[in-house]
Amino acid sequence: MHSSSVVHRAQQLAAAGRHAEVVTYLGARGHTELEDTPSLALLYGTAQARLGRHEEGLRWLDLALEQARELPDAAVERRALNARGAAAFVCGRIDEAADYFTQALMRASRDGDFVMTGRCSNNLGIISTLRGRYAEAIGSWQIAVAAFERAGGRQGVAECYHNLAITYRLQGMPDRALAEADRAVEAAEAAGDETVRALALRGRAEIRVSCGDLAQARRDLDRVGEIRGSLADPVGEAEDLRIAAALRAAAGELPAAERALRDVIRRAEQHGRPQLLAEATRDLSMVLRGTGRRADAQTAARTATAIFTRLGAEGELRNLARKTWDEDFAAELRGSLAPLHVAQELADAGRYVELLTYLSGRSQEELEHSPMLTLLCGIAHSRLGRLDLGQQWAMVAQLRARMLGDRTLEVRALNVSGAVALERGGIDEASYFFTRAQEQAMQDNDMATVGRCANNLGIIANMQGDYARAVGAYTRAIAAYEQARYHRGIAESRHNLGITYREQGRLDHALEAADAAVRDAEWLDDRGFKAQALAGRAEIRLAQGKPELAIREAQEALAIHRERNDGVLETEDLRILAGALGLAGKMRDAEDMLRAVIARATEHDRPLLVATAQRDLAGLLHRTGDRPAAQAMAQAARATFERLGATAEVAKLDALDTTPQIAPRQRSSGRVDP
Repeated sequence: MHSSSVVHRAQQLAAAGRHAEVVTYLGARGHTELEDTPSLALLYGTAQARLGRHEEGLRWLDLALEQARELPDAAVERRALNARGAAAFVCGRIDEAADYFTQALMRASRDGDFVMTGRCSNNLGIISTLRGRYAEAIGSWQIAVAAFERAGGRQGVAECYHNLAITYRLQGMPDRALAEADRAVEAAEAAGDETVRALALRGRAEIRVSCGDLAQARRDLDRVGEIRGSLADPVGEAEDLRIAAALRAAAGELPAAERALRDVIRRAEQHGRPQLLAEATRDLSMVLRGTGRRADAQTAARTATAIFTRLGAEGELRNLARKTWDEDFAAELRGSLAPLHVAQELADAGRYVELLTYLSGRSQEELEHSPMLTLLCGIAHSRLGRLDLGQQWAMVAQLRARMLGDRTLEVRALNVSGAVALERGGIDEASYFFTRAQEQAMQDNDMATVGRCANNLGIIANMQGDYARAVGAYTRAIAAYEQARYHRGIAESRHNLGITYREQGRLDHALEAADAAVRDAEWLDDRGFKAQALAGRAEIRLAQGKPELAIREAQEALAIHRERNDGVLETEDLRILAGALGLAGKMRDAEDMLRAVIARATEHDRPLLVATAQRDLAGLLHRTGDRPAAQAMAQAARATFERLGATAEVAKLDALDTTPQIAPRQRSSGRVDP
């Protein structure tokens, strides 16, 4: 069968919501055909994702996107970007989803693709609703309806009416919500789309439950059940069961409602649907409170709050806090609202001074009740050189996350504790934290944290001169980050891989890795990491004996870090710049700069940076013939390196003691990823 016929048949099955049949049909074609046809890879990946097979789905969606860009095929690229956003959304990565949807919307608007304009606007409206930005969401859906109507997409129009109904329900406007839900059902029936009809009927049933119209809600759910009999959709069935539980709770059948909700929670965990998990856990808290089990109800509410917080679902957080809790507990729930969103944005942008200023305006109680805010506070302090405070806040975050049963955050806090320990020079302590965090993250299939820990264990191996182990760790980190689709992590591990290759003297490999890191930083539009990558490449230029290039790139990195008010990394840039100046023959300038670096690193409590700068200064003094001063500086560096367990650095000092003249080899401790 010709590939166009295969695509058409698969599209028909997908449009009918028969995703299992899409997988079976395309799977029989063989992977070679799928890999060579981006539209087939896109259909196959989308179907896998719809069936809850996220890892396999993402693999094929990324392949489709890559192929579409290479051909190029703008239409498939737009669809693949939107599908990647949808996959990220169901996995709870809301910011990533919004980024993909926005990219797809920009391309659709540019190319006059009204169907894709509608889909992306619809999806962005869903995210706005999740964040509690209802006016923004309604605006997105109005744009989406207009685009779908222009393209003749009745299915899309039905989905938008369904989503509008949800938004009006959340705003406490039941009449308007019911009117939009009726329009959604009518549009779905006109489109002949059973999947969307089930969605619209379920949405209307939920509105009717909230209005107390239980008989009509039950009839809608019965119609949904009839559709499910001929349409396999395990995730949709779990969503249906949550509304059925709400109906039972409203009818006073609390034990039956509790059993149903616990079943929904089990299914949501099985299918990796964090939003459904949070919604069912929130509903369970209401049912438990209705049975008089106040402590259990509050525990469930805290769990739901933690998940909604990770999702950035500020609207859901506000609604949960508004329930008729006692004032103290309501205040606790409200503590997870807007501060998290603002704080996370500041942390992601590397604006740690502003982050601490913002968090200082929150109460101590508010910070301690939110493990994510607490952890961000620890990261900010450690990035700014206040390692004792960073360690304290990371430990508080770890304990709080453990109390709430938030294993993902607990494991991340362990990794942050390891990063702080490493910066303070405690290699054994850092190794313990990283290894423990990595083991737990692997058990939870949290590949982003597995990547962070592997990256950090690679840094330790590099410090100890075990370069083969370091390369292996960075390679594992990159593989884990690729599974998690965490592009920033991939870039940081490539940067660290370049450092290790340089230490081995494999300068061509080092430069290749450093070039990739710089390209990644530019693609990510991350100026902070670009400065790190430029500084790393400058060190390779030094090892190649190219001081002019090294000076230029070190100065560019320095300017960015000064602009961002990052005193620790600015000091590291100055160390690299001093090495370049020394190699260019400007010995006095280099010596003055290295002494300033030692003073600043001491102030920031960075013993590894102090010792590295002392080692560089010893090499510089040795070259100028001041052997007594060089030996004194080398001894000071050796004492610290031996205390830190940095055996590779001790070996370099041994070489310095036996070499009449030595060109300084620069080194960085690598990019620690908390």
